[in-house]
Amino acid sequence: MNHSQVCWEILPKVSRSFALAIRLLPKPVSEQTMLAYLIYRLIDTVEDSHAKLSNKKRLFADLLGLFAQEKFSPIETERVRAHLLSQMDFTYERELIDKLDSVCAAFYEQPAEVRKVTLRWGREMARGMMSWQKKPIRTFADQSKYSYYVAGVVGYLFNDLLYLNKIISNRLRNQLRSRAKRFGLALQKVNILRDVAHDVPKGRRYWPIRVMERYELDYETLLNKENRQRAMSVLREEIDDATEYLYAGIQYVVALPKEQLGVRLFCLIPLFMAIESYLACVNNTDVFDGEKTVKISREQVGEIVLRSNLLGRQDDQLLAWFDSRMQMVRARLQGAGAQSAPMPARI
Repeated sequence: MNHSQVCWEILPKVSRSFALAIRLLPKPVSEQTMLAYLIYRLIDTVEDSHAKLSNKKRLFADLLGLFAQEKFSPIETERVRAHLLSQMDFTYERELIDKLDSVCAAFYEQPAEVRKVTLRWGREMARGMMSWQKKPIRTFADQSKYSYYVAGVVGYLFNDLLYLNKIISNRLRNQLRSRAKRFGLALQKVNILRDVAHDVPKGRRYWPIRVMERYELDYETLLNKENRQRAMSVLREEIDDATEYLYAGIQYVVALPKEQLGVRLFCLIPLFMAIESYLACVNNTDVFDGEKTVKISREQVGEIVLRSNLLGRQDDQLLAWFDSRMQMVRARLQGAGAQSAPMPARI
């Protein structure tokens, strides 16, 4: 059995957008990034599950322990897989868990240093997710701290993989660390923003409580139709906060070697998809409708892929493209702000 091929076949089933971008990376970075993504998705699945907190801690330990052994163990892999399925009533990625043996086997085919950094940031992710299980997100600073554990660490991991594969120097890796982290936050914050109507009913609460309180809203009232105008004001603040992180994304890209077009494309495509997603959310009440999903069209994705290929090595044109789309975001935010509910007066 070709375990790597099985993993590649699973990838688009858990994320179409990342499946598209990861294949653009040069080998072996593409394989290493793909496996890290699947492992981190498994960690995320444990976080999303309705397992008891005490059980989640054990599940995280079991899962991470599986990738910390000296070599692949089919027996231990089957034990962990069975444990995951027995303790989780919400198996968000059932097929991924079912094919855990292929993920593990392919992972242990990677160089030891690659396994080490993948596990390091996986542990950081799981540790952070556990710390936020019972801690409410009250402010945008809290949201950013949570997003770091979910996506900022992925930025760090990707940065390390580029260094280990001699695509960037150690000096550049260190220079790009902050941008890599903030880039990851930008991508996570768009998910938090557009998925609110689907997250809230499932008990996932990632919007800052204090921001909602300023408009006399909470998680019980945010999605109610009669509160749309005030909810749109919260949405505007969400977008205003989140888009600031996009600038780190474009700065990260233009610092990458121009000859590494595939690496740049891997970053450019999700960056501009995020910008278009933010644009789709501005002044859009569908964000609060659980029967609808706000997303960009296939035509928009195709245009982003095409333009990224055309401009991938042209820093000036990339920056101009980025600035034009960000100006559009700012213009729509200003227009939305004029239509939003005024902030309630303090008593």
